[in-house]
Amino acid sequence: MSQHAVLGAPDTTAVARGLIRSERPHSAPPGEQRFVLRDEMPLGHPLFNDTPGPHDPLLFVELVRQAGLHVGHRHFGVPLERPALFYRFALRLSDPAVWQDSAEGARLALEMRAEPTRTVAGVPRSLRLGGTLRLDGAEGCTGSAELVFVTPTVARNHRATSRLAALVRTPTEGPRPGTRPAAPALVGRRTTANVVVSEPVRQASTLTTNVLVDPCHPVFFRDAADSVPGLLLVEALRQSALLAVASEGAAPCATALTRLSVHLRGHAELDLPLLCTARSEPGGIDATGRRLTRIPLTLRQAGRTIAQAEAVTAENE
Repeated sequence: MSQHAVLGAPDTTAVARGLIRSERPHSAPPGEQRFVLRDEMPLGHPLFNDTPGPHDPLLFVELVRQAGLHVGHRHFGVPLERPALFYRFALRLSDPAVWQDSAEGARLALEMRAEPTRTVAGVPRSLRLGGTLRLDGAEGCTGSAELVFVTPTVARNHRATSRLAALVRTPTEGPRPGTRPAAPALVGRRTTANVVVSEPVRQASTLTTNVLVDPCHPVFFRDAADSVPGLLLVEALRQSALLAVASEGAAPCATALTRLSVHLRGHAELDLPLLCTARSEPGGIDATGRRLTRIPLTLRQAGRTIAQAEAVTAENE
C-alpha cells in the first residue's frame, strides 16, 4: 500500500480495488456478505506511521470506514448519492505485541463481514460491519462499526438542524483548557502536527482537553468537510484516554490502549469549542496479570453531547 493509498476516495483506493468477496459460512445471518482485503501496511504515512511503534491500530478505523462505504454502494445497491454516517465503532487489540513486533512492510489482511439492516425495497438503510485485521498472519485486532445511509435531502436537513442547535445553545460549562498541544509522547504520537488535544486541566477526578481542529491537516481533512471528521473525533478520544492514564502516574510508553468503543451522536462544528472529558477508574487485572484502567469519555460542544466512549488501557511491566 502506498503512503497515501488509504486516503483516497473509496472508489479509487487500494481498499476498493483490493476488496474481494469471500465465501459466506452457512451459519451467517441471512443477507450477510464476507469480504477480504490483502495489502501491505502503509509506509511513510503522515498519520499512521507517526507512532512510537511501526504500526498504528487507528488504521483499522479508516480501513473499515472505506470498506463499508464501498460495499454499501457496490455490493448492496445503495445509491451513490446517499452519504453514509458512521455512528458506532468498537476496537479491541488482540495482542499489542503484534503491532510492536511486526515489520514495517508487514502484509495486512482485513477480513470483514457486512450485514444489511433496515432493508426497504431490497436496499439497506444501514449496515452492521465486523472485522479482523491480521499482520503477517497474526491477529492484530478485531472490531465493529455501524453506519446508516441517508438521502441527500435528509442529510442536508439533519446538518442544518444540527448547526442551528449548536449556535443557539449556551457554551459548555466547566474548566476551559487552552490551545497548547499536549506532549506527543503522552498521546502516542511523535510529532506535534498529529496531536489533536490540548494540555489538559483537571477538576476533581475529571480531566478536560480542548480538541484541536486543523482544517489543513493532510489526513483528517483530505476531503472537504463542513463538520469535524469522524476519524479526528475517534483520535481525540484515544489521545484523551492516554492523557488520563498518564496523569495518574502511569508511564505512557508502558501503557497500551487495548479497547475503545465509540458512539457518535451528532455533528461537531468546525468553528465552536469542542471539549473532551475523561475519568480514569480501576478496571481490574487481565488474564496476563496486567493492571487495567477503564476510562469513560465524552465529547461536548455548546452544551450538546457529540460522542460518548469508553477506553481500556493495560499497563505493562
